[in-house]
Amino acid sequence: MKIGIDKHVSAAHMVLGKDLNPHDTLFAGQASSYMIECGFLAVQIFLGTPHIVCLGLDGLRFLRPVHKGTAIQVDSTIVHAGASSVGAYIRLSLLADHSKAAECFVSFVHIDEATGRAVLHHTTLGELDEAAKQLQKAYVSYKTMRYR
Repeated sequence: MKIGIDKHVSAAHMVLGKDLNPHDTLFAGQASSYMIECGFLAVQIFLGTPHIVCLGLDGLRFLRPVHKGTAIQVDSTIVHAGASSVGAYIRLSLLADHSKAAECFVSFVHIDEATGRAVLHHTTLGELDEAAKQLQKAYVSYKTMRYR
C-alpha cells in the first residue's frame, strides 16, 4: 500500500461568451466540466495513473453568479481514498478576490484499461488537516445518502 500525495491541482479559466447560459452567467455544464477536469488531474497525480473514470459529481452548489470576462480558479483537495475509488472536493472561486462561487465533490474509479472494470488502486490517503477532515465527512455523507 502506498500513501498518495495530494498536489492540490489548480487551474485558471476566463469565462467566455460560449460558457454562458441564457442568463449570461456561467453555464452549470461548463462549470462542471472545469471541476471534473481539475479533479481528474488531481486524482491522476494522486494515483500515478491515467486509468480512471469519473463516477459522479455530488453536491454541486453555486453560491454566486459568474459573469462573462471573469477569471476563475478551480482548486482540488483529495478527501477520500477507497479500495478502487478516490474522492475530491472541488472549489471554484473568483480569481480577483478568491471568493467561493461554486463547490462540489467528484468521485473517480481506477479501472483496468482492457476491461473497463474497477480495480484496486492500493493507495491510501495521508493525514488530513482539520479543514480537509470536515470536507471528508461531508463527502462520506453524500456517498452514503440513500435515495427513496
